[in-house]
Amino acid sequence: MNMERKDTPRPESFSLRVKMSPISGSGIARINRLHLKNTELEEGKPVMIINGDRKRIMRLVADEMMERGKISIRRKDMGKLRVSEGDEVIIQPLKNVGERLSHGLSFLRKSGDGR
Repeated sequence: MNMERKDTPRPESFSLRVKMSPISGSGIARINRLHLKNTELEEGKPVMIINGDRKRIMRLVADEMMERGKISIRRKDMGKLRVSEGDEVIIQPLKNVGERLSHGLSFLRKSGDGR
C-alpha cells in the first residue's frame, strides 16, 4: 500500500480587494492569517503587490481581524499603485533576492537619480 502523501499545490499568486489602512506610511500590508496558510507566503517576508503595470514590494503582516478576501494597504502605497478602496490587486511571492534586486534596479533606472 502506497502511503505517499499528496499535498495540494498552493497558488503562486492570488488577488485580494484593497482596504485603505488608516496609517499614511508605506511598506507594510495586512492580510488575514488564513491567506498565509493557503499560500507560499510567510509573515514578514516581502511580496510583490501588483496593479496592472504598477508594482510595489511590501512586507505582509498577518492579522486575524482583517476581513478575508481583503488586503489593508497604507495610503502612500495605494497612491504608488494607483488603487482605491475596493480595487483588486495581485499578491505574488518573491522567489529570491535577485528578483527583489532587479525590481529595485529597474525603479532606480526609471527615476534616474534614485529618488
